[in-house]
Amino acid sequence: MAERARRIAVVVLVLLLAVPPLATALPGSPASVRVAGITLLWWYVGCVGPLAAVLVIALSRVFR
Repeated sequence: MAERARRIAVVVLVLLLAVPPLATALPGSPASVRVAGITLLWWYVGCVGPLAAVLVIALSRVFR
């Protein structure tokens, strides 16, 4: 069970790292949309990505 949780966590963390380059390459540039004066890419990099990473790590430790 611990190995499976660790593998899932690694895959999710790699996917979290892959989101910003993919978001900038999408047609229409959704990463440049502004929310509260800040682009969505910055919201993801500054808030959503790190919080999701902490959540994934915490959950993987719970299922060990």
